[in-house]
Amino acid sequence: MSTIERPRFGTDGLRSRAGEPPMDPETLRRVGAALGVVLQGRGAAQKRVLVGNDGRESAPWILEALGQGLSASEVSLADVGLCTTPALAYLTRSQPFDAGVMISASHNPAHDNGVKIFAADGTKLPAAVETEIADLAVQLRPAELRAPRVRDRVDLLGKYEELLAERFPSLDLTGRKVCIDAANGGGAELAPRLLRAFGAEVVEVACEPDGFNINDGVGALHPEVLRAAVLEHRADFGICLDGDGDRGIFVDELGTVRDGDAVLSLFGRTLHAAHALPGPVVVATVMSNLGLHRSLREAGIELCVTPVGDRHVFEAMQQRGAAIGGEQSGHVLFADHDLVGDGLYTGLRILALDAPAGIAALFAGFRSYPQQLVNVPVARKPDLATVPAIAAKVAEVERTLGADGRLLLRYSGTEPKCRVMIEAADAALCERLCRELAAVVRAELGA
Repeated sequence: MSTIERPRFGTDGLRSRAGEPPMDPETLRRVGAALGVVLQGRGAAQKRVLVGNDGRESAPWILEALGQGLSASEVSLADVGLCTTPALAYLTRSQPFDAGVMISASHNPAHDNGVKIFAADGTKLPAAVETEIADLAVQLRPAELRAPRVRDRVDLLGKYEELLAERFPSLDLTGRKVCIDAANGGGAELAPRLLRAFGAEVVEVACEPDGFNINDGVGALHPEVLRAAVLEHRADFGICLDGDGDRGIFVDELGTVRDGDAVLSLFGRTLHAAHALPGPVVVATVMSNLGLHRSLREAGIELCVTPVGDRHVFEAMQQRGAAIGGEQSGHVLFADHDLVGDGLYTGLRILALDAPAGIAALFAGFRSYPQQLVNVPVARKPDLATVPAIAAKVAEVERTLGADGRLLLRYSGTEPKCRVMIEAADAALCERLCRELAAVVRAELGA
């Protein structure tokens, strides 16, 4: 077998264009074998791994490659098939599995794919274990490419549906119309079925995955599609998932799009009023809007700020004993939902709130500052502070914004992009400054 590049785990596992390292068959076989070796070092019992996917065309051969590596390490495999990441995490934790693997590139286009690995307790692997797997993947040479021992366990999804039914025992959506946009991904079958089980009249949007249409102009990155459906069908609410269902963006009955910041404001205030917000603190990332800072401050709630990534939110929530945390992008973690980002669960929690005046009224305490975000494709990722032209422009922008806005400039952890985000009280100023800084980044680092 040929030598491989050492697989690099990003903020959300392995991810790249399907067929290219690290998402190529040889690397994936090695990763599967490495995961098997790590698991086999934890006792003599037969090890079992649960796998699911979000419906991409590349998922079957990725499963085959991982399975070959796991089988070479004498680890058995069960395939739950099309599902969401939170469903897979729950099933890994609640059933007798030693690890879970979600084959998904989340919100990325269909030509990408990725691997998210979960420990037996349903949490993402610690960075140290990911490093161990990456090191072993380079060293191992799975000698025999035997067919993986895969057992289909699609029936397991029913257990996740039972979990949500147990967590919302009084939720009755009879007479309420809900639009669901599943991004043609992992929640395309699961989400409409669950909403109907609660009695809702369901309007399906982007719930027909064909392997190639995941996130294609739909889903959490394109809530305008769901907004149009909510207004057209005069729905009470809209739930918009990303490809693997761990994000949720929502639309109220007036057609207003509500992102993760709006949700954090809503539940931060609601839980605080019910004396159910320890701290009182809410956890969010540096990407969160200034409007969230203001909303929580006015309610007497502390906002604990972390780096980008739900892993960092998870860790801060554990450290602070927080009841809720999340990201503007729609990852929202509740302590009483096992600190797992789950767009469908978040949507059900909103629907379960007492809202006699409509869901739009629930969000009255939150107003977002104008925000502009530009993703600049880059050819390299030097320390941004060491690029003179970029550093000079950053200083200029920060002087212009003063205390009435903010600038965030960082690289994506999963893509070759630099994210330029600016917030300001004035929308025109926000757009201009973001455009100017993005142009400088593009000139200095652009692909």
